[in-house]
Formats: sequence, structure tokens, C-alpha cells
Amino acid sequence: MDSNSESRILRGQKARIPRRINGIRRVEAILKAGEEVIAERGYESATMAEIAARSKTHIGSLYRFFPGKDSLAIALIDRYRTHLERAFDALDAEAVSLSVATLSDRLLGTLHHLQSMGPATLRLMEGHPEWSVKREELRSVALRRIARTLCIHTPALDEHRARDIAQVLLHNMKTRKALSVAPEDGSCSGAVRELRRMNFLYLEDILAEPAGKKRKTTD
Repeated sequence: MDSNSESRILRGQKARIPRRINGIRRVEAILKAGEEVIAERGYESATMAEIAARSKTHIGSLYRFFPGKDSLAIALIDRYRTHLERAFDALDAEAVSLSVATLSDRLLGTLHHLQSMGPATLRLMEGHPEWSVKREELRSVALRRIARTLCIHTPALDEHRARDIAQVLLHNMKTRKALSVAPEDGSCSGAVRELRRMNFLYLEDILAEPAGKKRKTTD
């Protein structure tokens, strides 16, 4: 898809933002149903009629909030971003008091939880070029929030290095995700434990360094 098509989608029909509590609840029910239907059938095969039926919403009301499927997809992505921000707000509130071991587990746990709570939304962004802008925006937010959490825990940590560390941790989560979809015979449970230990040792080594400075390395 070319850049003009992508821009058209992102500037296209926008979801209506409800102001009353009943409308807010109705939109949340629609988004929940949309996530489920897209997860089951795929974005192309999912229909607004099926989403309306799943959410027990009159089709006219659904279109009043979401003029088209693209607007619903964008709302799902924006909702995922809100969940991400709130999850890191909660982590940041206690980051300074956490040990490195606990911080490491909480970071990975938070990222794993976010991956598992919106699988259809993530696949939507990963599998459709038209959502590449949203995907990059979300990745940038994740990197910024991870780096911020690290700096809250260790104020002396260099902000640029914190960003580099965030990229490493986010990349490691791809490995964690791959292990999560491995055969259900438990053969990868040990590998997951090793990944957790690897992340802990990595963070422990860095956060223990004075001022979070980069070490000199030799080739």
C-alpha cells in the first residue's frame, strides 16, 4: 500500500468519542467484541455486523460510534496504547523502591501482559502495512516508557543509554513471545527461566555501574 493510501486511512472516518457513561460502556463492549472477532476471523473477514451482534449493539448504534471498520481498528490500537501507558504509570509509581531483580521481572511481566491482552490488535499492526505509522508510534511509546522506568529506578542512568537498554529489552520480548507459542509440552519453560535470568544479570550489571556510564570495550 502506498503512502497516500496509508494517509487516507489515518485521516479517514474517525470514531465518535462518547461523553456519557452508557456510551462509554457501549464503546468498550464494541471494542472488546471487535478484538475477539478480529482474533477469530482476521481483519479482512471480520464484519461490522458480526461485531455488532457479538457486542449486543444495534448496527445503527455501532456505525454511530464507528463509521467504518478502519475507525474501529484505529480505536483498538489507541486503546492498546492507553493500556500500555497505564501499565507503565503503575510500574513507575514504585520503580524507585524495587530491587533490580524485581524491576527486571516487573518489566518483562508488564511487557508480556501487554502482548497477551491484545493479540488481535498486535497482529493487525504487524500484518498490515497500512498500519505501519501506528505500529512505529506504539513502538516509540514503549521504548520511551521503558527508558523512563529505568531512569526513575536509577536517576544517574544516562538517558541515551536507557533508550539503548530499552531497545534490548523490547527485542528480548520477541524471544519471550516466540517461546510462549512453542509446543505445550513444557519443553521451553526452562528457556523462559533462562531468559528471565539473562535480563536480570544484564540489568544488574548496568544499573550497578556508577552514573550508568558506558564501559570501554575492546575489539
